[in-house]
Amino acid sequence: MAVAAVSQAIGHNLNRARALLKRDDTIRAVEALIAGLDAFQPQALPGTVRFEVEVMIIECVQELNRQPAVRRLFESLAHSPKATIPYQPGKEAKLGSVLRLVLKALKESVEAGVRNAEEERAKRRQSLLQKGIEYLNAGEAPRGKASLHLLAEEFGKEKGVLEQIGEVFIARKLFFEGAEMLEQAMEAFPKEPGAYGMAAQCYLDLNEFEKAETVYLNAIKNFGRHPRTVLNLAKLYLKWNKKDKAAASALEAYNKDNSLAEAKEIADKYS
Repeated sequence: MAVAAVSQAIGHNLNRARALLKRDDTIRAVEALIAGLDAFQPQALPGTVRFEVEVMIIECVQELNRQPAVRRLFESLAHSPKATIPYQPGKEAKLGSVLRLVLKALKESVEAGVRNAEEERAKRRQSLLQKGIEYLNAGEAPRGKASLHLLAEEFGKEKGVLEQIGEVFIARKLFFEGAEMLEQAMEAFPKEPGAYGMAAQCYLDLNEFEKAETVYLNAIKNFGRHPRTVLNLAKLYLKWNKKDKAAASALEAYNKDNSLAEAKEIADKYS
């Protein structure tokens, strides 16, 4: 490799390391510093260039030793809370080995932090759910609803949470609250089928036939005209006293699936 190319590769990586250190992007900075060291071939460089590179490495290592992530890493080692990453010009291979160990430890620390955060988040989610259920079971509806609404606010973007809250409300015949949560679930996750049937049943229990129809039609739009969905639509129309629509939907359901005896009964009776 030509001198200019070697120098350019080193300079690019060391300058990148310095820029990343200024942003406290420690892991990527260490990776860039290692890349710079790997490209450093002292024997291929003139003395003045080699000296400039060594100064850049010293500056990077000094800044690296001041990084909060590095300080926390060394402070976590009870036997060496004041330890630093050493560097002596001419000992670049040793520095590279140390940096690889530091990089591995930093990545493991980040992964452990992510796991801990996920565990704490899961505990928080379960706590809010459990409190809501306990309050509702104890007859303290306002407190139960408050806890479950807070759960929806904090975790509603996670798949299945809003459905779960809706189920809790429905089980306790709180159909308005259940429908509200299931509407949010359908809006947030329109391609997840679980909320549609429960929401439609909520509206049927509330005699909100038009809203139940909208839910079934949206389910058909998103998932197709499945026989059982169309049969459920027929049963809705029957309860709504729309016998012609009930018969038409029931006949469609039966034609799609001849095992649906209930669909045939409705079609035969109201056609």
